[in-house]
Amino acid sequence: MTTIIDVCKLANVSKATVSRVLSGNRKVKEDTRDVVMRAVEQLNYRPNQLAQTLATKVSNTVGVVTNGLTDSQLGQMLRQLDAVLWGQGRSFILANGVEGSTSLADKLAFLASRHCDAILLLGKNYDQRWFDELDAGNLPPLLTMNLALEDVDGVQFDQALTAELACNYLYSHGHSQIAVLLESGSGGEHVLQGYRRALENRSLPFNKQLVAQHTDSTTALSMLINRYIPFTAVLVPDDHQAIEVIRTLAQYNIQVPQEVSVISLMTGIEGERYTPAITGFEVPEEKMLQSLLRLLDDAIKGGGQGGSDVTREFMGRLVIRQSVRSME
Repeated sequence: MTTIIDVCKLANVSKATVSRVLSGNRKVKEDTRDVVMRAVEQLNYRPNQLAQTLATKVSNTVGVVTNGLTDSQLGQMLRQLDAVLWGQGRSFILANGVEGSTSLADKLAFLASRHCDAILLLGKNYDQRWFDELDAGNLPPLLTMNLALEDVDGVQFDQALTAELACNYLYSHGHSQIAVLLESGSGGEHVLQGYRRALENRSLPFNKQLVAQHTDSTTALSMLINRYIPFTAVLVPDDHQAIEVIRTLAQYNIQVPQEVSVISLMTGIEGERYTPAITGFEVPEEKMLQSLLRLLDDAIKGGGQGGSDVTREFMGRLVIRQSVRSME
């Protein structure tokens, strides 16, 4: 069986150097790290994880809590996360779905009991009040992605500015009666901020009858339609909800984009493959994950290295497809 001594000999470095590389210590020259990792790969060396954890107090395991994601969104997120973590010599333990403050506390405690170095909170529909009630004293560091929480570091997709830009794009195509579907929590609040700012910039009145907030996009859209307030475009949080909106409109014999346009704040493969293909903003998820993992690295190893210069706020790129038409 291959031992750490074999790696030392092949890489021509000390045992301490190999240990620092395998523990993710940043105080190792890049060329030395490369030599050691090539030796590890060549010899197919697998360190004793328990012994390494006890010695370094670093398990190289990250807890991941997800909430409010569709199966497609969850699968894509976890594939990207796994690829990046694996490249760092780390793995993750998943806890999917949070039903309230007790559920959140139980999942965080479970991940802490598995010696996770840090816990990533991904997804949406979290409630700030769950965290206000949380005793985080015995938990590893928490980090968020697309989730604005007080006193918790993380990276964000600027939903307020994206919503404003989406409205501006619709205005430029002659749409002035724009409905918006909001999610619960801070994400919905940010979208509403951007929506209202876009109205104010054009001196247009805010009509709360064009705003619907519900956990189910089909129900939210039905609420809008049954208010009998005319609208020519709908702003939705993501592709999944855009698709549900298009299907629901079809049930009311309303065609997209001929009669109503639909734009997504977060579009991807799901929206690209749908018919009509959905216009929206492409989120730089890989770049966001890279920044999140830099914060993760800093949180685990301490010292504040890298935390101050990490990009924390990101913008999407408008992708024009088929779900928005010009009114002019």
